[in-house]
Amino acid sequence: MQGVLQLPHFRRLFLAALVSQAGSRMHRVALLAFIYLLTSNTLWVSLALIVKLLASAVVGPLLAPWADTQNRKQLMVLSDVGRAFLTLLIPFLGVNSLPVLLLLVFGIEVLSKIFDPAAQAAIPELVPESKLDSANSLMIFAARISEVVFVGVAGVLVAAVGAQLVFLLDSLTYLISAMILRRLPDLSGGGGGQSYWRRAKEGLEHLLKNLAIRRTVTTLFTAACFGSVEGVLGIVMAVKVLKVGTPGFGAMESALAVGAVLGTLIVPRIAMRLRREQMFFGGLIIFGLFEASLGVWPVFAWVLAALFLSGVFNQVFLVPARSILQSHTPGPLRGRIFAAFFAIMDTAVICGALLAGLLEPVLGAPTVFLLAGLMVSGVSALMLLTGGIPVPKPQPSPQSHL
Repeated sequence: MQGVLQLPHFRRLFLAALVSQAGSRMHRVALLAFIYLLTSNTLWVSLALIVKLLASAVVGPLLAPWADTQNRKQLMVLSDVGRAFLTLLIPFLGVNSLPVLLLLVFGIEVLSKIFDPAAQAAIPELVPESKLDSANSLMIFAARISEVVFVGVAGVLVAAVGAQLVFLLDSLTYLISAMILRRLPDLSGGGGGQSYWRRAKEGLEHLLKNLAIRRTVTTLFTAACFGSVEGVLGIVMAVKVLKVGTPGFGAMESALAVGAVLGTLIVPRIAMRLRREQMFFGGLIIFGLFEASLGVWPVFAWVLAALFLSGVFNQVFLVPARSILQSHTPGPLRGRIFAAFFAIMDTAVICGALLAGLLEPVLGAPTVFLLAGLMVSGVSALMLLTGGIPVPKPQPSPQSHL
C-alpha cells in the first residue's frame, strides 16, 4: 500500500475519499436522528432510506451514460461542491418542510452516485494495473475506517450539540475533498459523439455479454442477497438468541467492522500470492462458511470471532471484485459499469433484508444464518467449478496519469 500511496495523483484521490467518507458517515447518523427527533415517526425515516435507494438504484444508472462522457475530475469536484451546498441547507430548509428535506436527501444521494462511479473509473488511470488491488483496498479502507471511527463520533456530537453542527461539519468535509481533487489531472471520459441511448445500450451490452463481468456481478448479487441478512438479523440474534442485549449487538457490529478494516490492509499481501479470481471465489466461500457457522454454534464468543473473520473475508472477495470489473472494462465504459454495479448491489441488500424479515419468524435467526451462509458458499463454489472468471488478456495501456 505504501507503494501506491507514493503515486501523487492517487494519493490525492484517496485523501479526498477519506475526508468525504468521514463526513458522509457522520451525515447518515445525523440525518436519521434529525428526522426522527423532528417527526417522532419512523415512517419518515423509512422514506428517507427509500429515497436514497431510488437515487442509487434508478437515477445513478440513468445518469451514467452522460457522466461517462464528462471529465471525471470535474464531475467529482462539482459533486462535492453540490453535496456541500445541499447538506448545508438541511438544517435551514429541511426543518420547516419534510418534503423539502426528502428532496435535499435525494439530491445529495444523486450527486454521490455520480461521484462514486467516477472515482472507481478513475483509479485505473491513476495507478498501474499491478497496483489495482492495493488502490481498491485503500479506497474501501477509507469507507470502513470511517464507519468504525466517525459513526460513533457522530452519535456523541448529535447528543451533545445537535445534528445541525454535524451537517455543517459534513458540508466542510465535502469542500475540503473538492479542494484536494482540483489538483488531479483531467480525467476525460469517452464516447461523446454517440447518442445517450447508444451509450446506454453499449454499457448494458458490456455488462451482459462480457463473461467475466457477468459472472462477477451475478455471483456478488447472490452473495449480497444472502450475506446481507446479518444487517437485519444481527439485533435479533443478540437480543433473542444470545441474550446479550443491545450492548452485545454493538460488540457484534464492532467485530464485523474491525475485521473489515483489517481485511483491507491484508488483501494486497494476499494478492501477491494469489490471482484475483482465486481470491474472489476463495473469499466468498470462506465468508459463507463463517456466516453459516453463526447458525451452527450460536455462542456469543464464537459469534464475535466469526463476525470478525467474516469482515476480513468480505474484503478478500470485495477488493478483487472491483479490480476485476476495472481490468475487464474499457476506460470509457467504466462509469456505466460501476453505476450499474452499485445499483445492483444496493438492490441485493434490500432483497436480503426482506428475505431475512420473511424467514426469521418461520425458521428462527440461527437457521436463516445457516441457510444463507451455505447459499453464499454453494453458489460461489458452483461458479468456480463451472469455469470461474477468465483472466483478462493483456492490452496496450491507455493514456495514463501516473
